[in-house]
Amino acid sequence: MRKFQLIDLILNKCLFFIRNIFLILFLNSVAFSTSAFGDSRPERIISISPSLTEILFAIGAGAQVVAVDNYSNYPPEAPTTSLSAYEPNMEAISAFDPDLVVLSYDIGDLVKGLNSVGIETMLLPAAVDFEGIIFQVEELGKRTGNAENAIKVAGKMKTEMEELIDSRKGGKPLRVYHEIDENYYSASSNSFIGSIYGLLNLVNIADKADKEGYGYPKLSPEYILSENPEIIILPGKDLEYINKIKTRPGWSAIDAVVEENFLLLDPDIGSRWGPRIIDFAKSVVKQTEGN
Repeated sequence: MRKFQLIDLILNKCLFFIRNIFLILFLNSVAFSTSAFGDSRPERIISISPSLTEILFAIGAGAQVVAVDNYSNYPPEAPTTSLSAYEPNMEAISAFDPDLVVLSYDIGDLVKGLNSVGIETMLLPAAVDFEGIIFQVEELGKRTGNAENAIKVAGKMKTEMEELIDSRKGGKPLRVYHEIDENYYSASSNSFIGSIYGLLNLVNIADKADKEGYGYPKLSPEYILSENPEIIILPGKDLEYINKIKTRPGWSAIDAVVEENFLLLDPDIGSRWGPRIIDFAKSVVKQTEGN
């Protein structure tokens, strides 16, 4: 799982340099990947993106999905295969005879290759904020013939997020450090996961260090100590990892360590954009109770 997160991190960094252009051309890119073949309801969908797999099943398109990539482990009923989102094999994908392939990264010009053999694609890169997640839910709903369900899912997500935001109004703007791995990579507000902290009236300490806006800056131990986080978020970690953190030089004086204010998270919830972003936000809000 750590390999998955680090690969995703690197790919997100590469995508940063085209993000501004993409925001302008995004709607056209979606149109490009569908217009050549029409907009009929697909019945044999392949997802090679764990986040998009979760969205597809959430909006009721699960029965249309015939295969998903090897990291798509949620929901349990998703038809996981050996297909790789990071080393895509066009022949292996084509063997499932899909009428739509949804993906988040166009590695090796996969979109062009699939389109050239008559397979329709829908490219939805990593969302950068909550609004971007909602957009993808609704777009997948439209494209798969599940627009009504998608609108309901998106509406429920927005309502729940608004309630969580309201619950934090007036609360202390606690300083948060989101640690991706032991090399001190973090998630700033330029990433979909890091942007949630600001919505919840929390201060993401990675923001000031993300001068180039990558979304996933590498912090230094000295910087973290100087920012003195009050909450430390640890996706995919365990109690043993927390004990190691406590032994880091100088960290015993960090407020979060003194107060034992650590939040252990399911690694998937902490790395995927989709409906379970609400579960992530709920966990964070619960961790701030009393502040």
